[in-house]
Amino acid sequence: MRLIVASMKGGSGKSTVSFNLAVWLAYRVSVCLYDLDPQGTLRDVCADRTEQQISPALSVASTLGAAVHSSAYTLIDSSYSAFRALRAAMDSADAILMPVGPSQADIWSAQRFLEDCVKWSAPPVWAFINRADTHHAVHESDDAAAALRQLPHVKALGVRLGQRTAFRRSLSEARAVFELDASSKASLEFAQLVKAIYPSLHSGDGSG
Repeated sequence: MRLIVASMKGGSGKSTVSFNLAVWLAYRVSVCLYDLDPQGTLRDVCADRTEQQISPALSVASTLGAAVHSSAYTLIDSSYSAFRALRAAMDSADAILMPVGPSQADIWSAQRFLEDCVKWSAPPVWAFINRADTHHAVHESDDAAAALRQLPHVKALGVRLGQRTAFRRSLSEARAVFELDASSKASLEFAQLVKAIYPSLHSGDGSG
């Protein structure tokens, strides 16, 4: 599975999702990681992880290489601002994972991104609500999920990652949410995401 984490809108949490997926995969398979985002967040957090000698260590390339075509598992953190790199990555990918925030602006952005993907004959796009509301009285995430299901040319995974401190900590501490606390709500939500993306690898608990 060669997967790109991408969206048109900044601040959707792509790098946090990419990092957690990278760690999860590294426990199970050999994975090639690429960070095509000029901000370099995935590279930074993986370098921090290496400095802290946290295993498994993650190596991240900043440009696509030949291994992107030959590796069974590839994960690419991308940015719409790095347009040429994103288009090149799409040519070698099996699917695009699009995090979508719980707002109308995020839905509009997702719709435009999907329209571009159709024009480019891009791989299938899978989407989920990221940074979802966690308070029962707030319904923006429900509204966004319903709108996402109505968009054409996308597979809505029916998964949500909440706006939780654990996801912020995962970057600051260079550990995936399931490494911080395998029983946390963030870890349980993340387990549902990896089950939807990698059903053949999923062990049922989302942990390493």
